Amino acid sequence: MLHIEFTPDSDMDIPAGAARAWREGLIGLATLSVTDLRYGWFAYQIDFKVGGHAFLSATREPLVDIMFTLAYTPQELRAGGSAEINFTENSYVIHLKLVGDRVRFTSSHRTPAVPPECPVEDYTAAVRSFVASGVAYLVESRPALMENPALDELRALVSDPAGGGTGNQE
Repeated sequence: MLHIEFTPDSDMDIPAGAARAWREGLIGLATLSVTDLRYGWFAYQIDFKVGGHAFLSATREPLVDIMFTLAYTPQELRAGGSAEINFTENSYVIHLKLVGDRVRFTSSHRTPAVPPECPVEDYTAAVRSFVASGVAYLVESRPALMENPALDELRALVSDPAGGGTGNQE
């Protein structure tokens, strides 16, 4: 069983360094760069579990970054047979490997002796659902984000029948 979800926390929507500019109306969500959205905004608790093993459990990560990272992995699996979910702020990596029609999950920390797996179709559907629900939540809670091109890019990645882009792009 595969489980990917986030828990919104509006207290962590705005990075500490931007709080004053935000309060003064100097920041427009529609014009924030993809990089800014990926690495500082909307840090929520993320849960990522496969076969009962928690690869992420209530880990606070920037939602937009994890959505982009996940959105690229189905294409990476098809193109090269493997993909990674990595984190800029630490050395933790979740490794994905295509084994027949299944995805095997291991990590740089504490992988079970028998790595969990799931059907690739289930993984792809879970990624699409996670990204779609994340985009929907962000747009609903912060309507100005509807105009941000980063969210258009995410929508395109998960609506693509081929599963996304050509790499884990920044």
